[in-house]
Amino acid sequence: MSDAVKVVRIFIFYKLMMTALSNETLSMPDENLKRLLSLRALSISGQLIAIIVAIYFLELVLPVKPLAFILISLMAWSLFSLFLLKRSSSITDTGFFVQLTVDVFALTAILYFTGGATNPFAWFLLVPQSIASTLLPRVHVWLMALLTSLSYTVLVFYYQPLVQGAHEMGMTPVGGFANHIIGMWVGFVLSTFLLAYFVAGMAESLRQRNKLLSTMQERLFRDERLVALGTLATGAAHELGTPLGTMGILAHELKLALEQEGNKPASQMLSIINEQIKRCKQVLSGITEITTVEKYDAGQLLSVVEYIEKVVAQWRISNLNVNLVEIVSGQGEAPTLISDIALTRALINILDNAAQVSPNFVRLTINWDNESIDLVIEDEGKGMEEVQLVKLGQQMMSSNGDGLGIGVYITKATIEQLGGDVKWQNRPIKGVRVAIHLPLIT
Repeated sequence: MSDAVKVVRIFIFYKLMMTALSNETLSMPDENLKRLLSLRALSISGQLIAIIVAIYFLELVLPVKPLAFILISLMAWSLFSLFLLKRSSSITDTGFFVQLTVDVFALTAILYFTGGATNPFAWFLLVPQSIASTLLPRVHVWLMALLTSLSYTVLVFYYQPLVQGAHEMGMTPVGGFANHIIGMWVGFVLSTFLLAYFVAGMAESLRQRNKLLSTMQERLFRDERLVALGTLATGAAHELGTPLGTMGILAHELKLALEQEGNKPASQMLSIINEQIKRCKQVLSGITEITTVEKYDAGQLLSVVEYIEKVVAQWRISNLNVNLVEIVSGQGEAPTLISDIALTRALINILDNAAQVSPNFVRLTINWDNESIDLVIEDEGKGMEEVQLVKLGQQMMSSNGDGLGIGVYITKATIEQLGGDVKWQNRPIKGVRVAIHLPLIT
């Protein structure tokens, strides 16, 4: 009866572990470990049932104490893993491999005390290999293949045979059953390496395809948002054109009236207002042009230095008091590019953001080689938190805490559509460093 009590206690332990697992909500890597722990709990329950059936129905003589020690140790390890699952932020591939390795050692130990390779459940060693082939990188897959093959090989030669009554159910040195076991060993090893090669390869292909699909979905979603923003911008340009025109006419008439009265200060202020109205109308015209012409139709073929000078000249209209330092460090003749309205607006937006937080210092570095152009814009502002830097350009988020962050979002999308990339990083001392990489079209 003592053996039955031990088995029942282990079964209660297993039920408590299953209950704890059912109450968790985790991320994908952690979810894989959760499923592994659930599978391990099912495996332990199956082994307990098999032990009960073998002892009380098949009348097999089994070493209960070693088996109980193995199962209890395995459940203790599972509870420890469950504790780590709650405390850890994520599960690494190495950590998951260690979990599978523990399962292989535990199952090998149980099979050693229950007939070794003659045990009909010895093929369960393929389960950890199948899981590794599906979820882990190639290095871990092949290590698991070697481990499971070595474990099965050891069980062919070293094990405690099953005993039913006074009859030992072992493998004789010669005879058909010995040949059958050797054949099972060959089949197991071949199955292990086939899983490691073909299943792992297919799983890797599926992961790459899913990653590519995810990237394409993100780009489609971003393009849809950009189209919606372009439509909204065109509508706003159309709606704002009339009131701006009216304001321009009224401002001009007021200026003439004030000049006749001799009020020069007010007349000068109206002149500034007129200039700002003209600038607003130019911006609206630019928005309409971007949304109605093809990307390169209105562009000019310029050297990168000339193009940047034009961008800076346009930017300085609104940033006359900003201290901008320009550094040209490219070697050889400056490459040419097609001036693009969208790219110009993107660069001006980055320069505007730098000028807002650091009007006393903005540095623009221009570099190039035979394949690409690199632009670096740096400021001496307060910098940003790492979480914010990661999210910049991924969603509507302002880089300086003001506004909606649409400019940064469109800037990143514009540069990526041209085949380049943009990265925001905090400078070692203070401020933010924006690195823009644009490939040359040959």
